[in-house]
Amino acid sequence: MKKVTKAIITAAGRGTRFLPVSKAFQKEMVPVMHKPQLQWVIEEAIESGITDIAIVVRKGVDTFKNYLNENKKLWKFLEKNGKEELLESWINLKRNAKITIFQQKEKDPYGNGTPFLVAKKFMKDEPFAAMWGDDIMIRTDRSKPTCLAQMINYFEMYEPTAVLSAKKVEKKEICRYGSFNYYPKGESKVPYQVKGLIEKPEPENAPSLMANACRFVLSYEVVEELENKITGKDDEIWLTDAIDRLIQKGKVVMAPPWQGSTWVPVGDPIRWLRANMLVALNDEKYREETKRLLDNIN
Repeated sequence: MKKVTKAIITAAGRGTRFLPVSKAFQKEMVPVMHKPQLQWVIEEAIESGITDIAIVVRKGVDTFKNYLNENKKLWKFLEKNGKEELLESWINLKRNAKITIFQQKEKDPYGNGTPFLVAKKFMKDEPFAAMWGDDIMIRTDRSKPTCLAQMINYFEMYEPTAVLSAKKVEKKEICRYGSFNYYPKGESKVPYQVKGLIEKPEPENAPSLMANACRFVLSYEVVEELENKITGKDDEIWLTDAIDRLIQKGKVVMAPPWQGSTWVPVGDPIRWLRANMLVALNDEKYREETKRLLDNIN
């Protein structure tokens, strides 16, 4: 099996929960502390050994493309004032990964599986990582690999059709995610083997509280299944539905938990606020001041 060196990051939604700001630019560019959400996701991919990244955006949205463009006047200003380090993380994006932007058209089918069809030629029949552009992972224990690196390790060790990251959530929250149904111990071919996956179930119908947590490592078989363009809930093309169909065809899919990072969805203003607080509290530069700020909020 080829090593996993490619990732697709989806950022093609309309971001309606972030209106009116998302009217001006894509939601994934709303910053968490000092960096856009999308940059946090890209940095995790790079830390995980990914060297080629495709980002799928809506047609006509150039915010991230403009973000990647060099600004010579700004760079000269920073050099003159000895502040070049302020752009260090941005420079690392350009230095450590080849980033290609794909545009999803209005006429393309709706659903979170569509971006992988839009960027199909990027994979070239190879395995790849898939990441949502508005879900970040905050590293809480840097002695552990990134969440994505742990998923890649499972994929390269056991060679399944797919590896999906899993996280236990509260019962009332499971309706936001995909819910895993696992094989009992003794019946599985690999650790954490999944026998079914339900996208956004009602809590009473969820097979477990282990939620699909936004990081995937996929074989090209998943793209081939998506090409059937079978719609599911709300008449959308769901990535998890395609994976579930492959499970029902006998393909091996794993959904292991991970260690050392906190999963932080940033899909709405309250979760965005929580993400900012968690990033600040996990950064020595901001931790103490953030604690004082929280202590003094009435």
